[in-house]
Amino acid sequence: MKVAVLSDIHSNYYAFKACYEDAIKCGAEMFIFLGDYVSDLSEAQRTMDLVYEIGSKYPTICLRGNREGYMLDCESGRSSFIRGSKTGSLLFTYEHLRKKDLDFIRGLKISDTIEIEGVHMEIAHAAMDNDRYYFDSNDGHTADIFPQMKCDYLLTGHSHKQYIQQNAGKTIINPGSVGIPQGGTPHPKYALLDIANGSISCQFREVPYDMADAIRSQFASGLVEYAKYWAIGILYDIITGDEWVLKLLSTVEKTGDFANEEAWKSAALELGMKLTEQEILERINHEIS
Repeated sequence: MKVAVLSDIHSNYYAFKACYEDAIKCGAEMFIFLGDYVSDLSEAQRTMDLVYEIGSKYPTICLRGNREGYMLDCESGRSSFIRGSKTGSLLFTYEHLRKKDLDFIRGLKISDTIEIEGVHMEIAHAAMDNDRYYFDSNDGHTADIFPQMKCDYLLTGHSHKQYIQQNAGKTIINPGSVGIPQGGTPHPKYALLDIANGSISCQFREVPYDMADAIRSQFASGLVEYAKYWAIGILYDIITGDEWVLKLLSTVEKTGDFANEEAWKSAALELGMKLTEQEILERINHEIS
């Protein structure tokens, strides 16, 4: 059984479609989604529609990520979002989700234990009991996860970094991020598992795509008007494979005023970010060269 494992799409429909098409060409017979389908980029509805399409054609398991949790918090009134770089991207996403999307998200778990071809595995957006727990292969806390694992395998996302780590006969696999890949090249990433005879063979995939479509959509959709500097920082992330949004956050944090749009503007200028659609499109050619 060949199983494609995808995580952290973040409304990047164009990267998602490229990974899906690559998975089918590679013989994927089943799909596992580890959450964070939406937010940060502009194509929430098209992303969700592709999830539904895949689910109608192939055996599919879907988990909820922390970003979907934010949407449910907004729906219930536990959180509120406003325009601006602090929460405007979340507001944009919430306003562009449909009732059927929220109903679908509401029915998802943050983790589960499953069995495929005789292999028992834990699957989670982050940790089994915490959808925001951040760990990766360079994090000392990762070693603490292995003794807690009830199965030989754990599939987990959230960090956006693709890796496989083994300890005492147990294996953690992170497929990386489809929509905002980090820790290497900017190519969308996922994992293709070959499950047979009670074991898993993992192939990491990187899939080039035309990121200019995602950039143009970010501006044409109005998302940049909702959350200018955050939305542009995300574009820098997808172009470079580096953590520009974290750099922005760290720079704004010096002022302590995340609600002040001028603080975000100053941070962006301090980091040397270009802010127009044309300049960002030109940045693609710079990164490639």
